[in-house]
Amino acid sequence: MKKLFAILLLCFSAQAYALEIEGVKLADTVQVEKATLKLNGGGLRSVFSFIKIYVAALYLENKTTSADAVLADKGYKRIELHVLGESGSERFVHGFRKGIEKNHDKEQLAKLMDRMAAFEKFFDGVKSVTKGDVMAFEWLPGVATRVTFNGKELGRIEGEDFYRALLAIWIGEHPVLDDLKQGMLGG
Repeated sequence: MKKLFAILLLCFSAQAYALEIEGVKLADTVQVEKATLKLNGGGLRSVFSFIKIYVAALYLENKTTSADAVLADKGYKRIELHVLGESGSERFVHGFRKGIEKNHDKEQLAKLMDRMAAFEKFFDGVKSVTKGDVMAFEWLPGVATRVTFNGKELGRIEGEDFYRALLAIWIGEHPVLDDLKQGMLGG
């Protein structure tokens, strides 16, 4: 009986995770407000292929392999970053800013500037980011982008254009890594 229970437990545990990358188990679904989001895909953010920074995951209401479809989607969305190393939060914030700048022209950046500054300020209280920390960026339709760190809300930024700017870091025309973009788009 114990053996049967152990096998059943293993089967049900295995179904709770859709994907494992670098030891990080990404849940098949997550709950954001009233929406159940499905894992669209995930991947590894690294530098020089041997410095592993984080595992990124994209959750959507309806899976898609099209970046344009994700960017146009008006529904709930969640980006999760599972940190693999230790760093100051300012390095992450700098990376976010660079990723947004790479995917937007000066006019678009001017419209985002104040909100980018507010977003960066959220991380003032986060002095270090260590292995196992989780950052999440959720689009709450008609409300705002909610930013959390280890499950604690850091703040919210209005405007769907701001969330699309965040998404562009990973799935935009100039993503931080092409392989990561493909992974997050389920490819």
